[in-house]
Amino acid sequence: MTSSVPAAASTRNTSLDVLRGIAILMVLVCHGAILSPPTWDAILWRPCWSGVDLFFVISGFLISGLLFAEFKRSGKIRFRRFAIRRALKIYPAFYVLVLITVAVRLAQHRYGVLPLALHDLFFIQSYAPGTWGHFWSLSVEEHFYILLPILMFLLIRRSKDNRTNPFTAIPKLFLVIGPLVLIARLLTAKLIPYSLETHNFPTHLRLDSLFFGVVISYFYQFHEGKFTKFTSRWRYFILGAAAGFLAPIFVIGQYQPWMYTYGFSCIYVGYGLLLIGLLQVPIQALPRSALLVLKVLANIGTFSYSIYLWHGLCSGMVSAWLPARFSLARLIIFYPASLLVGIVCAKIIEFPVLRVRDRLFPSKDSPVESSTALPVRTSEEGTSDVVSDAGASHTECSPNVSEASA
Repeated sequence: MTSSVPAAASTRNTSLDVLRGIAILMVLVCHGAILSPPTWDAILWRPCWSGVDLFFVISGFLISGLLFAEFKRSGKIRFRRFAIRRALKIYPAFYVLVLITVAVRLAQHRYGVLPLALHDLFFIQSYAPGTWGHFWSLSVEEHFYILLPILMFLLIRRSKDNRTNPFTAIPKLFLVIGPLVLIARLLTAKLIPYSLETHNFPTHLRLDSLFFGVVISYFYQFHEGKFTKFTSRWRYFILGAAAGFLAPIFVIGQYQPWMYTYGFSCIYVGYGLLLIGLLQVPIQALPRSALLVLKVLANIGTFSYSIYLWHGLCSGMVSAWLPARFSLARLIIFYPASLLVGIVCAKIIEFPVLRVRDRLFPSKDSPVESSTALPVRTSEEGTSDVVSDAGASHTECSPNVSEASA
């Protein structure tokens, strides 16, 4: 499955790929529940809608890690090149899917697709619907790709320590951003009648989860020794705390007021702690049977963006072709079809573009000839910069990705 992945992926962090694999499977289970309402115990599928929050934390960690690593390696950040590389990662497959969707719906005389396609074109789906309901999170991530480099640019310009570590304010900024976003969610819940579009999707209500990933990445990159020592010593405590923060998603539904206010904060803290606890686990020391399962999850995680992108189309096709009474058949087709279509499309669209991108806009500069250059976490740089960017591989269990979206 990994034979077509660009070469630099050999340095990928397996733990992160495993988490991505788990997150995309959560998304598929969630939307499978839309195609076929589950009859099994709710505790098995109820938390799956939160896969998007896991992706947000991972994405914040990885994308900021790219920028941190470049600064440590070269003493600067080439923001224009970063934007080009992000665009070549996200846009080609995305716009292919949008074009296919527009063409099919116009052929069906569904002309309302045109304004939706404009929302996709400008990535405003977190505030206005796109051609597919799950595109809202692409909008959140795209806004994050713009805001984070701007923030880092300002920190570099204003910092007195702009040659070694100009990002020391990031943890302090999170202590401001986190409460402000929570307050915004609370005010929204109080003043506006609930809907996914107004309470779950808007970028300004979800950026705290991405920024929490940035905070983790900051400590991982700039305080490596302390970070490693702390996580190694307190790993089981960290994982236990993660379980505690994540426990509510097993008993409280995503449409409950507590969940879309305080719950979002608990979830991203829980997934952040899970990321910290698993980040440096010696996976190769695990039993062979466990390694096999993790390898499968990691391979799925490698293709998570493409699987996420195309699974809505698979859901729409299954719901159009099979009546609701064939609920089991819908699931039997939907799950493997989403994985297969995502993998195939990654190999014929996403990965070839990435190989061209890496030739035209390589990820690495020559290190600065200065004693201020810092050692780089090279394994993470390779992991995040090639094919991993959780960049859009996520969504919530939204009725927008349903039979109505076919």
